Amino acid sequence: MLKDREEMKNPLISVIIITWNRRTDVLETIQSVYDQAYQNFEIIVVDNGSTDDTVAAIHYEYPLARVIALNQNTGIAARNDAIRIANGDIIFCLDSDASLDKYTLENIVYRFEEATEIGIINSRIVNASTRKFDPNGGWSYSAKQRAMWEQEFMTHNFSEGGCAIRKEVFAQTGLFWEKLFFGREGEEFGLRALDAGYKILYYPSAIVYHRVPPQKRPVNWNTQYYDLRNSLYIYFVRYPWWILIWFAPLKICASLLRGLRRRNLQWFTKALQDVIRELPALWKERRPIRRETARRYLQFQQEQGALSWGPISWLHFKT
Repeated sequence: MLKDREEMKNPLISVIIITWNRRTDVLETIQSVYDQAYQNFEIIVVDNGSTDDTVAAIHYEYPLARVIALNQNTGIAARNDAIRIANGDIIFCLDSDASLDKYTLENIVYRFEEATEIGIINSRIVNASTRKFDPNGGWSYSAKQRAMWEQEFMTHNFSEGGCAIRKEVFAQTGLFWEKLFFGREGEEFGLRALDAGYKILYYPSAIVYHRVPPQKRPVNWNTQYYDLRNSLYIYFVRYPWWILIWFAPLKICASLLRGLRRRNLQWFTKALQDVIRELPALWKERRPIRRETARRYLQFQQEQGALSWGPISWLHFKT
């Protein structure tokens, strides 16, 4: 499918896998990396305090994999721990319940070499059983954009569970923002990367198979809480004021409607309380993106983000 593979350079890829109590899953994930057509990689697994002998199983089955064993779940900080010790020119972040297609790493190396201005590549995440679109796979774009999920396009956002990032991007922008702890770290990091002049590519030839449980996942209180809290964190720290006063009320209102619809406002009130309490710290961290970057970001939002939807579809999705 791709050309001149014999002439490709051979950069080292650091595949970073974060796991917690997924011993069987993570072993399958690691095997998918070893099965790659492209073989110049290292594997770094960060275990967030598992109690199911995950660490021992990895050491036994894959002794060459590097393992960071933590005593507790540290959220985004775990990914940063791995990035700090990674030797690769490319960092590939992979969830522990996902597997790589055989040619994913090879395709990523080729695409990075073909376009040096690309700093981040977002994979196409599909359901491992059906090989179709996976609504639980961290789709970072609008429902409208789903029609283009088999086409590559430049974008503003990416899913942390299946993405490749040039190591130099971290040197320019810093690591993932640990204050978020869980969720939307790709959105925030993407803003900094765009502001530093890098491009973000959604690349469907880099395929990640997400092993979805057969039962439908219940609505998670913590997920809703982190989504609202982290969104407002990002808005306050990264958005210029003229975007902040636009997006923040929309997000708060949509989240309130969701809470009322599900008859649960506990997560909503807790998120707002935490944001208000953290305002002094957020103010100290405030580094809004440049006006030029903000305009490009809004254009992406209008083309493939929430601003591309009509009010009815937007509220339906958000609530």
